[in-house]
Amino acid sequence: MTTDIAWGIAACLDRDIDTWFPEGRTAKANADRAEAKATCLRCPIREDCLVTALIEEKGLGLSGRHGIRGGLSARQRFERETRTGAPPKPRRAA
Repeated sequence: MTTDIAWGIAACLDRDIDTWFPEGRTAKANADRAEAKATCLRCPIREDCLVTALIEEKGLGLSGRHGIRGGLSARQRFERETRTGAPPKPRRAA
């Protein structure tokens, strides 16, 4: 895995981490899930975050994945891996 990702510019820095790990289908959990995904959509390193998650989770079942990462839920990342087979390759620093 690449280590040259600019994690320090992530949109989620200094945000409540619980927002990225909503549990259940309560109104609060659904609101947190939507907020996390919206934050990810405007993050300058969203793609790198998602690639890192897919690499780290390669081969794990759904129960081994947690939270919103790179704008996708654990289920969405699991289904993406199931459809595509292999995680994408990390980008190199420019």
